[in-house]
Amino acid sequence: MELELLRAYQQASRESAVEELAERAPPYNPALLTLREIDAEAIDQYEGWLTRYNFGWERVLVWKNRPAHHKAIDVAIWYDGILAGMCWASPRDSHDKIFVMYIERNPDNTMLTRGYIAPLGLSAVRNYGVLMELDYVVIEDPNPDARAAYQREHFTQLPGIGLAYDLTQDYDGDNPEVAQDDH
Repeated sequence: MELELLRAYQQASRESAVEELAERAPPYNPALLTLREIDAEAIDQYEGWLTRYNFGWERVLVWKNRPAHHKAIDVAIWYDGILAGMCWASPRDSHDKIFVMYIERNPDNTMLTRGYIAPLGLSAVRNYGVLMELDYVVIEDPNPDARAAYQREHFTQLPGIGLAYDLTQDYDGDNPEVAQDDH
């Protein structure tokens, strides 16, 4: 698949996630929300976070320029000019799965997007998986503290696959329930 088409799919998936979550009547102003690729500005803001995790987000800038990672999707979630969260997912060598490798929210508990970072990031990855004609979105090594957030987004433990969202299923609408501690 051509790089230009992949980039178009990635951007369309990010934009669809913003629209999808706006339908849930979130407490934040959707007009102030932007999803775009992870860039140097996102990494600069991330480095100011006081987080208990170290996912090595700075590596994304190198990874996404390697041909092996062109099919990956990176999502920087911005709210009113502040980095609210990030997500990185890649199909790796799979022809039917995309793996969410990292997802993290800004640890500032006063942000209006708190509780919506997992839904936004996962929505972008789901949309991308559909465009790429994949069957599953799989959470790679889910953080036990975040498992409930994934389950609210219709992720279930599938034998032989892991904690996954089945893109071949037609779910009856999105779950409007969001918890304040979603990651």
